[in-house]
Amino acid sequence: MARGETAARSRSGNGNNQDPAKELDAEIAALREDVAAITATLADLAKHRGQEAKAEIKKVRNSAIAKGEEAVDMVSENVQAAENEFKTMIRDKPIQSVLIAAGAGYILSKILRV
Repeated sequence: MARGETAARSRSGNGNNQDPAKELDAEIAALREDVAAITATLADLAKHRGQEAKAEIKKVRNSAIAKGEEAVDMVSENVQAAENEFKTMIRDKPIQSVLIAAGAGYILSKILRV
């Protein structure tokens, strides 16, 4: 019978005059507010991290574009220098240039036939 009295007391309250259902509702409401606050904080954090990542990506992209443009400029200058050198060599030694071109063509034709 002691069990029945304990169960009846726990159902009727834990010594407070307030209704347990109201207490539970208040606790659930407080938990909901806490969860909403945590969710808002996480959303702000994710947004901030996303903005940081976006800024870093833009920085890396701009750096890559700049390096690519530098490489293109350097290659363009080297090609232009080589072209000028070949033109000068052809003007200075036209017969030798024609023989070299013919020899290179012959060798390439033999290699590509295989």
